[in-house]
Amino acid sequence: MKDDVTYISPLFKLARRDPFTVPTRISYSQWSMYEKCSKQWELAYIKKLAPFTHSIATTFGTAFHETMQEYLTVLLTKGVKQADWMNFRNTLTEKLKSEYKKAVAQTGEHFSNKDELGEFLEDGVAILEWFQKRRRQYFSTKNTELVGVELDLCVPASEKNSNVFWYGFIDLVIRNTVTNTISIIDIKTSRMGWNKWQKADKLKAAQLIAYKTYFAKQYGVPVDNIDIEFFIVKRKLLEESMFPQKRIQQVRPASGKPSRNKVQKQIDQFVEECFQPDGKKIEDRKYMAIAGKGAKNCKYCPFKEDYENCPKEDRIRE
Repeated sequence: MKDDVTYISPLFKLARRDPFTVPTRISYSQWSMYEKCSKQWELAYIKKLAPFTHSIATTFGTAFHETMQEYLTVLLTKGVKQADWMNFRNTLTEKLKSEYKKAVAQTGEHFSNKDELGEFLEDGVAILEWFQKRRRQYFSTKNTELVGVELDLCVPASEKNSNVFWYGFIDLVIRNTVTNTISIIDIKTSRMGWNKWQKADKLKAAQLIAYKTYFAKQYGVPVDNIDIEFFIVKRKLLEESMFPQKRIQQVRPASGKPSRNKVQKQIDQFVEECFQPDGKKIEDRKYMAIAGKGAKNCKYCPFKEDYENCPKEDRIRE
């Protein structure tokens, strides 16, 4: 199991499963890639051709996540006074340095510079200080139990194949001790927040809908007692605005039975189409290259210029 899970309530520890004891693991990122383009999934997960890349945005995102999670862990387990002693600048600086060094070691090259790292650091500190002053609007310490931070999921992904497990980590799980309601929260960093199309993106919403289903199964919580939320942090604000601007967006996708059934059906189909009964990937089938309308799926694909493995003429535009 993941050694650096920040926190997990003792009651929920009993339901954890060691992911290294299961035959095959799939994740949201793997499944969502297949939903967009099965050819990209084949090249990344069967042929193992995906390049190892990092960016300042993802590096900052990881460092910010860890800083925010550390603050919330202290807040919800030790109280407001101790949490407010936290030095955001020092904590975020150390985490950003650490993540950047790890990324450079993996890629073998620098992908940012001192000025850019400094800009991201200042943005992060501004967000954290803004949030701290308004913390009560988003998180109450009254009647609230911290269930887990980076809480791991490892549970059969589909009833159609007992050897394929859904594997992932939930940023934050809290419980209302009065209503017994569980809140699953995913923290996202974004430059300017989500627009209306991102908020309505069904594949984005499917991440938390799946987490809700699998959390209920693994930890024995009634699925109707679980709420889900994207907690979106804006790195930048509009330079000119007539109205006060918020650093935080909260997006709560519909996750009733129809939504859960639809997502589960899609995951079932993925498992059936791509995995043998023993959990091994099916390699001898045709995986289609789905470029999408305006070739939107190719825009950020690492194989968009790999015409040997993904010929341009084979790409299907919808």
